Amino acid sequence: MTQTFQTTWNGVDVVLLEESPPLEQRRMNRRRSRFRDDDEDHGWLRKLELRRDVPKIEEIRDWSFDPLEFEETVLVSVFIEMLDYYDFIETFQIDREVMRRYCLAVMERHNKDCYYDDDDESTTKEEKTDRVLCEYHNWYHAIACSHSVFMLLSVGEADRYLEKTEIFACLMGALIHDLDHPGTNNDFETKRETSLAARYENDAVLERHSISETFVLCEDDPELDWLSSFRDEKTRNHIQRFLTESVLATDPARHASIVNKALAHSRQDCHFDIESVEDRLFICGLVLHCADISNPSHPVFAVAADWAIRVTTEFSRQAKKERALGLDVAEFMEGLDSQYKIAKLQIGFFRFMVKPLFKTVATLF
Repeated sequence: MTQTFQTTWNGVDVVLLEESPPLEQRRMNRRRSRFRDDDEDHGWLRKLELRRDVPKIEEIRDWSFDPLEFEETVLVSVFIEMLDYYDFIETFQIDREVMRRYCLAVMERHNKDCYYDDDDESTTKEEKTDRVLCEYHNWYHAIACSHSVFMLLSVGEADRYLEKTEIFACLMGALIHDLDHPGTNNDFETKRETSLAARYENDAVLERHSISETFVLCEDDPELDWLSSFRDEKTRNHIQRFLTESVLATDPARHASIVNKALAHSRQDCHFDIESVEDRLFICGLVLHCADISNPSHPVFAVAADWAIRVTTEFSRQAKKERALGLDVAEFMEGLDSQYKIAKLQIGFFRFMVKPLFKTVATLF
């Protein structure tokens, strides 16, 4: 019988299912190369010729699919292809152009990554310098997460427990779960005592902000309002509830409770009660949380490595900001200037967070 161990990893409560043997890793000291004129460095990211073709659903419905290969606007069509797989736009009578415009608006509300070059001559040098870069928490991550949700639902067959509206809400939640993300974490907001942290009482600050911004887009512009397609108030509230709870499950502070609850379900003869709204809410949150941290499980190592470099670039930038503000810096965000250190952090992330969660989920669906 597998033993479980409750512990913490880099300030996050985690659950280990077993002790892994020590891993011997070859030390690599190659430094990052500099990017533009910044102290930030992004030299290890893959340089790709971005595709402009829209992939077919057969290519999308594969674990090896890589959103980073595509020009960003193509990914709007990729997301809609995933909705069309379930025939949601026809079933719910959503205006296709409204959904397309909404996806484009979500794309624009994500901060850009270092692939982005501003060709707009009206943009001043100061505006370019002040632009927030999010190498990880950007539009590409939104689509990568949506794709993993799509795979867990359709190939992993988690969708068999859910109603159509709940599958739709889970996919929409994946699309917006990091909307307007600043490239820093919840701890950064609470340590600075920001207005955002105060508004949400230091609880899932960025997740709640993304949820709020999602519905504001619909409320403020009828041209983006896909939610109004659900004319029945009960159905509309149901979708909003499932979307909200799914996104809140991506808060790292909830990781241990999610793993423990998944373990409890795995020990039941019937893992889930399909008639239970609470069980179905948990499934949606579980699926989205899995998708959100699934990058290390990508079957192509170069893709997984790219995401690891992206997130540690954001960590390094946050550490720099915290030092400048005189704030305490999380130890795991310090000194990420060699492939060895990044690999060590990623191995810990996989061992302490990804593997126990995925190993449990594999028994449920």
